[in-house]
Amino acid sequence: MVKVSIVVTKRSRKSIATSTPVILLLSLLLGLVASYTLIWTFSKLDPISFFSTFYQTLISYTGLLEPLLFLTILGTAISIAFYGSFWNVGAEGQYVFGMLGAIYLVMFSPVSEVFLNGDSAANGVAKLLAVISGGLLGLLWSLIPGALKAYTRVSEVPVMLLMNYIAYSISDYLTAGPWKGRYTYGYIRTDMIPESSRLTVISGLEVLRYEVVIATIAVFAIAYLLIEYTRLGLEIKVLGSNPVALKSSGRNEKKTIILVSAISGFIAGLAGALRLLGYDYRLLYNIGDGKTGFYGYTAILVAWLSFKDLRFVIPSAIIVSALSSFGYRMQMFLKELLPPGVSAFAFSQIFIGTTLVVYSLARITKEYSVKLVVRE
Repeated sequence: MVKVSIVVTKRSRKSIATSTPVILLLSLLLGLVASYTLIWTFSKLDPISFFSTFYQTLISYTGLLEPLLFLTILGTAISIAFYGSFWNVGAEGQYVFGMLGAIYLVMFSPVSEVFLNGDSAANGVAKLLAVISGGLLGLLWSLIPGALKAYTRVSEVPVMLLMNYIAYSISDYLTAGPWKGRYTYGYIRTDMIPESSRLTVISGLEVLRYEVVIATIAVFAIAYLLIEYTRLGLEIKVLGSNPVALKSSGRNEKKTIILVSAISGFIAGLAGALRLLGYDYRLLYNIGDGKTGFYGYTAILVAWLSFKDLRFVIPSAIIVSALSSFGYRMQMFLKELLPPGVSAFAFSQIFIGTTLVVYSLARITKEYSVKLVVRE
């Protein structure tokens, strides 16, 4: 009698074939091939149009720069949480709270008077305070599931998913209620923030803001130094890999969980504040209807693709930004080719989904050796 079994063993040696850069590249290439195969069965789209459009997406880099910066900041925030096994799926809500913190300071707090006096130095300080205010609100929003996990062992995942929608509702309440604008031509939204409170556009690259670029570099550099070269970073890593060892060493596990949630939420809140001051300039009603760009959710994929390694957050953000932009570009091809009733936008999101599936399978081969054993 022949017995067939599957043997899965943890890899003790790493090879170039299972290195993170190779896995990322293979995930992208195989994901694109799988996407095209699936799309071709429905639309008969020719391969030249498909792959040339992806190439055009990459070389038209200006369309990738804005999402790349925000996905890098948010991907960094979520990656720090993942290091400590704090599964921050609530970055979207923290991002919204960052927007609330920024617009409150700029338009509804005593600090708002600063933007009317024409003092550029004071304006710069006030804008910094607005960004920090957004970060602090994101921190506070993240502390709720962090404290629940630390002191009651309640899983943070369902709590944070629900809190994302609570954040949407709070934003909509303020936008339609006490913060509703007076000069909105009948639309439900806040008034525009003063021009003196807006971030500085980079000449020649109008999609970028100086402050957002500086913040992205600073957040990534500080996060990397924190994780790799500080005692807190080591504690976060041990919390994620062996919490029993953390307890045995005399460290306070609850305190580390709280710190992880606070740092992650603060960075996500910073991203929301930068977004409002640099791009949106106001709060819109029904903010949960795609008006955030769903960066908080998309950044989860960035963190996942980086293998809990901050060095690969930026490459992962580039891949996700390219796939998202590629999806929008492909809509014009798919719109005329798909059967009636099939959404071109929804179909275009196949690119990200298939890449994630391929990546997940590739990750298994990175961490484990899978062998088929036949015995008689």
